[in-house]
Amino acid sequence: MSAQHMFRLTSDVEQLGMDSVWLPQMPNQLEVGTLLAGLAVTTDRLRLGTAILPMYSRPPVVMAQTAVTIDEMSGGRVNLGLGLGHRGIGDWMVGGRSVPAIAGTREYLGVVTQLCREGEVNVDGEWYGGHASLPAGQRDDLPVLLGAFGPRMLELAGEVADGAILWMCTPQYVTDVVLPALRRGWAKRGGRPAGFRVVAMMHVAISDEPDRDRELFGRLLASYLRVATYRTLFGNSGFANCVETGRADDRMVSALVAIDPEEVSRGLAAYRQAGVDEVVIAPAGTAQRGYETCLQTLRATYGISAGA
Repeated sequence: MSAQHMFRLTSDVEQLGMDSVWLPQMPNQLEVGTLLAGLAVTTDRLRLGTAILPMYSRPPVVMAQTAVTIDEMSGGRVNLGLGLGHRGIGDWMVGGRSVPAIAGTREYLGVVTQLCREGEVNVDGEWYGGHASLPAGQRDDLPVLLGAFGPRMLELAGEVADGAILWMCTPQYVTDVVLPALRRGWAKRGGRPAGFRVVAMMHVAISDEPDRDRELFGRLLASYLRVATYRTLFGNSGFANCVETGRADDRMVSALVAIDPEEVSRGLAAYRQAGVDEVVIAPAGTAQRGYETCLQTLRATYGISAGA
């Protein structure tokens, strides 16, 4: 989707009544920080979130500067969601280096959070460091969330972040894996901190082509089934047969995307019952292919959610 279509779509959903917009940064997309800066001055009340900005895309000091700048431009509406992303692709694309996932993420979050909230950081870590100060704009409650779905990364999110962002996680996986791991992390900081949010992305496609939507989402899942971390996630989610074949069957597709209003309603209820605090709609299938189809899905989903 073009930048102009994104601005138009965001204006529409703000008028519709939605309370937030979350943008991912994929390797083949426009630069999300720049898009959010534009949205900061073309919207009035929407929370502006990243889900996620890959850590490989910026050194931690630059990541914090980006977040603080957009947050100030928006009047304090930024939610910074960070994560590893597709690290192999990212390192190849931008020439980064491989670092240990947990240790590196811990250091990276430490630098970002300190600079965002205190306006100054002086850290020399083994993998990441930063020495910088900001003359203005820092906010002591700017939320820094971590994209995670593996138990160890989820535990780290519970220990050091302000929330966890989930992708391709079923409600049952939230119950069986996500919450227990987060509780282990919360225990290290004396209990669940106030304001900690569990945010789940829910894939939705409501269009005049439901069969086409299922086909397109199945193709998307097939691409994820080639990635080691997602193969582990899907295996632990009850889709071991799909991991073995490398193809998503009907049961897997139905578990991970909502195609009609009844499926949307059931999915929203299931995530909330599982302990998710915020469900974010991720347009899927034909809804990813243009402004009108995306808006159709968002309007329908918002209507279902508002009536629940």
